[in-house]
Amino acid sequence: MKFYKIKDILDDLESCIDRRLPFSHIRFGDGGIKFIDSVLNNDRDQLTVIIKKEGLPSHKIVEIFELWGYHARHANYIDSPEVYYNGKFWPRVKREGKQINTETELKLREWYKLYNDSEFDNENYCNPESNYLMILRTQKFNNILDLMKNKKICIITVFPEVKELLQGYDVDVVKIVAHYENQYQNSFKEVIEIIKQKANDYDFWLVAAGELGRIYSGYIKECGGRTIDIGFVIEYWLEGYIHPRLHTFIQPNPENKLELKLTEAGEEYEDYI
Repeated sequence: MKFYKIKDILDDLESCIDRRLPFSHIRFGDGGIKFIDSVLNNDRDQLTVIIKKEGLPSHKIVEIFELWGYHARHANYIDSPEVYYNGKFWPRVKREGKQINTETELKLREWYKLYNDSEFDNENYCNPESNYLMILRTQKFNNILDLMKNKKICIITVFPEVKELLQGYDVDVVKIVAHYENQYQNSFKEVIEIIKQKANDYDFWLVAAGELGRIYSGYIKECGGRTIDIGFVIEYWLEGYIHPRLHTFIQPNPENKLELKLTEAGEEYEDYI
């Protein structure tokens, strides 16, 4: 089982930009694992929580699930939780000194069966934390901020104010509604239409849009564009927020507030990133 490093993914993206080839990087994370599990195992309680938070209509769940599978099969890279268990990356914790709950742990360890039952059929695996790892400042690779220079970028996000923060870059923003604001009803069709019209107007897209974001990413590639699932990096850029599970291993880069750097504990895993 191969896990592609950040340098591999960003080099591939850069090559696709230069050759105007489609590209997608899609992360499902533990939220995606829970959604897959709830659909496959008919866990109505878990599914109800996800539907409310992510703004998914209950009568569209099967369609959304099938679109996940379709776009996963066609993605250049999808993430896998296996990196947390093969000894080559830091462990998945809730926060320093606190393990994730047993139920989530069991689901993550069952990821291969869940992916297989979902017909993802894609073994170009990457790290679930690849969004954060792409903004690391390290001697091992140029990060995504380096790649963004002199490129035209579109970001799908709840936070249009990120455009002001990225004034040194050529950035447009497609705004979506936030969690618990019915994203499917209030944003989905509009975003899909924008992608259909403008997928190729940009060198690449950055997507931070929750569970529906996997469909946006896949559709961008289907329309000939290129996309990276940037996720909560937007919150880091705007608020300096880093998820507590990562505090032991990564920290803000004091030389550039848009970047991260490895802590001493994180440097132990640098060769595998």
